[in-house]
Amino acid sequence: MKKILPTFLILFVSVLSLSGCQTKGEKVIPVTGTITQNGQPLANVRLEFSKIDTGAMSFGETDTEGHFTLIHTHGKPGAEPGKYRVSVFQKGKPIPLPANKKPQDIPEEERNQTTPDIPVTNSDKSPIVIEITESSQNNIVIDIK
Repeated sequence: MKKILPTFLILFVSVLSLSGCQTKGEKVIPVTGTITQNGQPLANVRLEFSKIDTGAMSFGETDTEGHFTLIHTHGKPGAEPGKYRVSVFQKGKPIPLPANKKPQDIPEEERNQTTPDIPVTNSDKSPIVIEITESSQNNIVIDIK
């Protein structure tokens, strides 16, 4: 499962790059960060940063410590400077096999299915908004309440 999601992310970013989306000359700067929920690292989540004024996108996934590195839709590390609406998704979990079935009895595509991603939001449902600046240090911290 861990190999499928990074492969999907790379494929998704590649497709967007080839679809004609362009940064219109905007500078893409490196962005790393940490995301927590009530002070605890948010492990193994997917982050989508959508620039409020243009819709430019960058993506990242957290490790077990909640650390992430953003990748722009063009495959470059980072994001364009500006304000972003951040969407956080808990990755889907594997769908359990029926008790009366063995893994080899189920087609591989069904065996590897996962539940849908679950959005993670602030307890008051307020949007998560982050500003990325042109400074060389964009190590951002997001704490969901």
